[in-house]
Amino acid sequence: MKTRVRVTTLVDVPFSALADLLAEALCARSDLVVSPVAGAGEHVRLDWNMVDDVGDETRKHDAIAFAWTPAHAALFPVLRGSISVRPHFRHSWMRIAGEYDPPLAAAGRLFDRVAGRYVAWRTLRRIADDLRRDVELRYRVNL
Repeated sequence: MKTRVRVTTLVDVPFSALADLLAEALCARSDLVVSPVAGAGEHVRLDWNMVDDVGDETRKHDAIAFAWTPAHAALFPVLRGSISVRPHFRHSWMRIAGEYDPPLAAAGRLFDRVAGRYVAWRTLRRIADDLRRDVELRYRVNL
């Protein structure tokens, strides 16, 4: 049974520039260390590509589909998801959503119910905050 997680954050970048800036930021991150807290983490290989955003029925624009594969796949889950953006006045909403199968069979599913979902959410929150800071800096530098 897959576990779904998502985070949303407001980004101080216009909607028209955000997808391209996210692509630039992700190009610099082919190898990530993901963790819910600073100072520890798991190395993951990040694969991503631009796709049509099928979640918005009113307008057609890009989203980013991604998958990360952990170095220790027996202990950490493979996460597949997407990054979508929506306009919000002069800013944008960025949402990272993903799903994974908890590793370690029944023990992993139990851990996921007790704490794993929170760990996954905190990990996505840290990634969203890092990406937000990165794209806001890239936008200000390119003005």
